[in-house]
Formats: sequence, structure tokens, C-alpha cells
Amino acid sequence: MSSLPIHDLTQLRAQCAELERERNELLREREVMNHSLELHERDRQLLAFEIHDGIVQDMSASVMLLDSAARQIQFETPAAKELYEQAVRTLRESGAEARRLIRGLIPVVLDEAGFVASLQKLVLRFQNDYGLQVAFQADVQLQHLAPAFEMIILRVVQEALNNVWRHSQCRQADVQVQQLGSELLVRIADQGLGFEPGDVKPTRYGLTGMQERARMLGGATQIVSHPGQGTKVEMQLPLARAVLDDPFAQRK
Repeated sequence: MSSLPIHDLTQLRAQCAELERERNELLREREVMNHSLELHERDRQLLAFEIHDGIVQDMSASVMLLDSAARQIQFETPAAKELYEQAVRTLRESGAEARRLIRGLIPVVLDEAGFVASLQKLVLRFQNDYGLQVAFQADVQLQHLAPAFEMIILRVVQEALNNVWRHSQCRQADVQVQQLGSELLVRIADQGLGFEPGDVKPTRYGLTGMQERARMLGGATQIVSHPGQGTKVEMQLPLARAVLDDPFAQRK
């Protein structure tokens, strides 16, 4: 039985120590990222509560006051009555829009069955609540990722579908999730109005948020759009970090 030379053993120990150091560094990064995401989700929920308990309630009260006033006064001209009715309609429409925004701020829920099941529920919600027809396809072997990855995937898909509903003037969208070697590809596309990315502020449509979320995970988000040609959002994430020390990641 032969043994390794001392210098080989020393080199092997150094390599193992370096791998362990890198692993611990990734774990620390994940802890920081998870904490940051938890704070972000909490802030979104607080904002949803503030909108509901503040702006939405004030709009509802204003409509009630206007209805009460209309029963006690006579409009001098049909035009005056039309202005009143227009004001009430605007308030009601704004209230409905605020409630839809609240639904978008409520924290997404991770399904125990995995992130694909969570995406299916999110897609179903957009179909039921917003009337979007969403074609969903998933070609993945991994059903579970690290919670931070699952949360960010859901948020990016949610933001992209919100944009389809609010800006594209299109009621159809495609959501695809593919596992390509060591990467996960998430694609959301529509055939709506489209826009020129260079002509809009990065903060509009949540573009900056989608890109920053992917960057937090070591990935990238690309937005491809042209006027009249629809919009495509593609997010690529490294799977090596997504499954690190996740005991559920290899389950099917």
C-alpha cells in the first residue's frame, strides 16, 4: 500500500481548505441575501397595508360623501351633473386600481411542492384576477431551490406579468422555465405594444428591480422590447448557488 508524498498531502489539504472557505463564504452571502429579502417582503406588506388603510379608505369615503351630497343638491345644468358623475367614476376606478396594486404587493407564498408549483399558482391568480391568458411551460429536473432563489423567481415573473396587464394592451403572455445545464432560464414574453428600453427610465416598469434581483443571485436579467413587437424578459440564474446545501433541491 503506497502513500501520497507529503507535498501532495499538503496541497490536497490546502485545496480542501480553500473549497471549505468558498463554501462558507457562499453560505454567509446567502444568509445576508435571505435577510435582505425578508426585510424587502416585509416592507412591501407594510406598504400594502398603508395603501389599503389610507388611500383606498379615503377614496371610498369620498365616493360616499359625493353620493350623499348629490342627493341633497340639484345640478343647474346637465354638464354639471356629468362632471360630478365623471369625478365619482374616476374615484371608483382609482380605488379599483389601488386594490389591484395591493394584490401585487402582498408577499408571494412558496409552495411546499416546489417553485414550479408556486409559479403555477401565480399564473392561475393572474388568469382569475386579471383575465390574462398565460401559457406556462416548465422543463426542469429540480423542483426545489434555495428559498431566496424561489422568492426572486416568483417576484420577477409577477412584475413582468403585471407589466403585461398594465402596459402591453395584450391579454396573452408566455412564461417558460428551463434548466439548461448549470443555469436556470426564466422567460416571460408578450406580443403587446412593446417599447424602446433606451427611451424609458430604468425605474419604470420595475426594470431596475428585476435586474437587481437577478444580480443578487449572481445572475442577469435582459429585457428585449421594440415598439409594436412585444416584450421579452429573460432571467438567467446559476444553479450551483441555488442548490447549495439545500436538502430538498435534489428531490423530484
